[in-house]
Amino acid sequence: MGYKKLSQEQELQLVQEYLNGTPVVEIMSKYGYKTKKSITDKVKKYYPNEYESIIKQARDNRRGYTYSLKEITSPFDAYLIGLLLTDGYVLSDRDGIALDMTDEDVIKFIADTIGTNYKSYSDGIHKTKYRVLITIPGITKEVERFGIVPNKSLIVPQPQLKEEERQYLPFIIRGIIDGDGSVAKTSYGGAQFYIVTMSKEFAEWIVKTLTNDFFMEDIHIRQNEDGFYRIETANQYNILKLIALVYNKPFGMNRKYNNLRKTFRDYNNDTLLDKDDGIVQTTTN
Repeated sequence: MGYKKLSQEQELQLVQEYLNGTPVVEIMSKYGYKTKKSITDKVKKYYPNEYESIIKQARDNRRGYTYSLKEITSPFDAYLIGLLLTDGYVLSDRDGIALDMTDEDVIKFIADTIGTNYKSYSDGIHKTKYRVLITIPGITKEVERFGIVPNKSLIVPQPQLKEEERQYLPFIIRGIIDGDGSVAKTSYGGAQFYIVTMSKEFAEWIVKTLTNDFFMEDIHIRQNEDGFYRIETANQYNILKLIALVYNKPFGMNRKYNNLRKTFRDYNNDTLLDKDDGIVQTTTN
C-alpha cells in the first residue's frame, strides 16, 4: 500500500491503535507509512503536551510487561540483582539488561515472574543456554548502583544498597551463588560452597557480607594464577547458616538448592532438615 493522506478520523484511529499496543510495523503497513517516526509524529500532533509519556506507555503495552529495579522491594528483585552481578550484562545496542544461563528453570522463573519470554540458543561449544532480555527504558541507569555496569567482569564494584534493602541480602547472595558459585562435596564428604569472580572489590564485599551479616567464620579468599578470586568455606556451621538463611526454600534454581541440602544431610547423618522451611533439628536416639 502506498502513502496516502489520511483523514482526521483515520489519524485518530491510527493513534488509538498505537496507544493500544499494536505493533508499529503493522500500523505502518496498514496506513502506508515507511518510518516509525511518521507514526509517533501523529501522536505528537494530537497529544503535544503529553506525547512522551504516551509513547512510553504504548511501548509498555506492546512489550506486555513493566518492571523496575529502581529499588529492591522483594526477594525476587534481590535474587535477580545477584544473578545479574554474575551472569548478567548490560546491552550495548539499547537500554536494557540480559541474563544468560544453562539452567532453564532459572531463566523461566525470571521470565515468568516479570511477564516476558525467553529464548534458547547454542554457541557450538557449551550445552544449550537460555537468555532473557529486559528492555525497559531507564533500566540500565537503575541497576548502576548495584554494580551492574557495562564490561563489568574485572571491575564489579560493591553494590550500593539502601538501608531498607539490606533485609534482602540473603536473596542477593543466593543469586550470586546460583550465578557464579557452586555447592559441592569436599574430599572428606562434607558440604562446601564457593563463589568465583575476577573483581577483587566484589570478592571483598562478599566476604564482608558473609562475615558481618550472616555471622560466618572461616571464609577464605584466594586468587589463582588466572587472576580469579575464589571465596570458599567448608565450615559446616557456615553451611547450616547458608541453608537456614539463604537456601531455606525452593526459589529459582533447583539444582543447587537440592544439592546443598542433600550433601549436608548425607554428611551430617544425625541431623534432619525440614523440607519445607529449612529448620534444622537434631535427632536423638
